Amino acid sequence: MEAKRSGILRIFTSICAAAFLMVSGTFTEAYAQAQVRIKDISRLSGNREYQVIGYGLVTGLDGTGDKSPMSIEMIRGMLQNMGMELTSQQILTKNSAAVIVTGMLPSYGRPGEPLDITISSLGDAKSLQGGVLLPTLLKGGDGQVYAVAQGQISIGGFESAQGGAAARSGQKNHLTVGFIPKGALMERGVDDRFARSGKFSILLQEKDSVLTRKVKEVVDRRYGPGWASITNPGQIEIRVPSSMSDDPVSFAANIENLTLTIDEPNRVVINERTGTVIVGNNVRISRVVISHNGIKIAVDDQAQGGNAPRNQTQASMVAVQGETTVDDLVVALNAVGATPKDLIAIFQAINAAGALHGELKIM
Repeated sequence: MEAKRSGILRIFTSICAAAFLMVSGTFTEAYAQAQVRIKDISRLSGNREYQVIGYGLVTGLDGTGDKSPMSIEMIRGMLQNMGMELTSQQILTKNSAAVIVTGMLPSYGRPGEPLDITISSLGDAKSLQGGVLLPTLLKGGDGQVYAVAQGQISIGGFESAQGGAAARSGQKNHLTVGFIPKGALMERGVDDRFARSGKFSILLQEKDSVLTRKVKEVVDRRYGPGWASITNPGQIEIRVPSSMSDDPVSFAANIENLTLTIDEPNRVVINERTGTVIVGNNVRISRVVISHNGIKIAVDDQAQGGNAPRNQTQASMVAVQGETTVDDLVVALNAVGATPKDLIAIFQAINAAGALHGELKIM
């Protein structure tokens, strides 16, 4: 009977080699290899965004502004620039709020190009709903002004009109943070020019030496040796041919469209909040014995004697012959009714014992 059950489990493992396995939660198995373009696993040097920041004033609030001295001084300074002289006692700030404005300049951005901005309260304002951001200078890390922001703030969601606990339970947004889509215009371009020195770099998402070598080999096969050189793991420097020096972007596009076969990462990803486990097909487990919540896991070359099958289940005992793959273990655990919580704890224990041949990532 046990031999028959083990045979069924082995067949079930083969059928599920490219499918989902459910252990009262979610278990996903990925393919061992994938055909990808270079652009799918990398980015070009220079293709980056730049942070900008500024502080400003939001007006037009319905009595939900802040009462901080900072807000009063900002209003005074703005009015002085407009030729009005007022004392602090003459300024009421319940309809205005001091805010921080942040945004990201697009790569190769040029003057006049719009960008999205985020506005967050600096003081004790209760809500920015319905407010208008006055013109605000946004500076980069070098202290230069790169954009000017202005516009009607959007909070998103809704706010209950009732008071007390009912309002709090009906509130579906964060009232002291708002957004203005395309709420800023660039006044200064980013000093970027692609392949300025006749070279550019391919920056891989994973700093993997094997993958870096594969990318170089693909470029060598297409254009011949000498155009690509490895700078360090995760970075390949590409030299632009003289025939393409006037159009390096097209040459880079040709490079990015080259395809290669990559191996699946040996990785187990666990989300403890949702009970989701994602496992690479090549993740293997060495000899190990674990006991957890009445479930005993034994991974050995010979489980219960030399003639024992690969997977066996007896009561709360799980025996898996090593070296084995993670999907073999999960099938065996599924047979004894292990929960997602059990599965997560078991993977963590196997990794701590040094028997999990792959990277364990917990979200």
